[in-house]
Amino acid sequence: MKIETKQKWDEWKEKLLDVLYPRHIKCIFCGEELNEKSINDTCEKCFNELPFLHHVCKRCGAPIRDNNDGVCLNCKENNFDFSLARSVFAYDEMIVKVVHKYKYGGMKFLYEPLGDFLCDYFSTWDIAPDIVTAVPLYKAKEKSRGYNQSKLMAKLIAKKFSIPYYDLCVKVKDNVSQTELDLKKRKQNVKDVYEFDTKYRSIIKDKTILLIDDVYTTGSTSSEVSRILKHAKAKEIYVLTLAHGLGDNKLEYDKDKKEKTLKNN
Repeated sequence: MKIETKQKWDEWKEKLLDVLYPRHIKCIFCGEELNEKSINDTCEKCFNELPFLHHVCKRCGAPIRDNNDGVCLNCKENNFDFSLARSVFAYDEMIVKVVHKYKYGGMKFLYEPLGDFLCDYFSTWDIAPDIVTAVPLYKAKEKSRGYNQSKLMAKLIAKKFSIPYYDLCVKVKDNVSQTELDLKKRKQNVKDVYEFDTKYRSIIKDKTILLIDDVYTTGSTSSEVSRILKHAKAKEIYVLTLAHGLGDNKLEYDKDKKEKTLKNN
């Protein structure tokens, strides 16, 4: 009975959100009406302002500039357990706002247009994963939020590209948010937080995994989940996130952005 009541409430909430924030009608960034030139529920103006990443670290996908060997400082100083990581956008103000609406504002429907941006990138990435999975949320947090934002986007990719999706890992500890922690504390904060779901042991062996998350910052979370998957005998793990935190590369990214603005004007 409780499950049925919750399902009805969720359905009602979805309908209410459709009224307040109609899908496929208004731009998810500025709220202006969409037209035939819109892409992924994004108006032409906002699309042209999106902080797509182009010059990136060949290891983690961080925005870099004038780096002869193509590897960021973070990757030079740290070893990660994933093969490669890539992000669609830089995590600047424009993306921060929409991600916060998606994660904390109850706007679950944003998984579709944001997931479409991930799909667009994935279609250009020369990798062939056997399985798609997502960074898990702690059970109580996912229940409170109503969804795992990374899982929704991961399932969208899996469906569009006909790749099996599995919840390969579970989050067994509710650690503090990574947001305000430095790199050393981030590594400590994710230790012993995730576990592999052993019922997938025979499925994962020697497989290439695509791991989806919303935001990549220092790589601590992605690397820890990747470590667990590799320990479970996965062959390779590739990480794809919606956005990449600027970190130590913010100054260089801002220079690139300023130069692009001046050029376009």
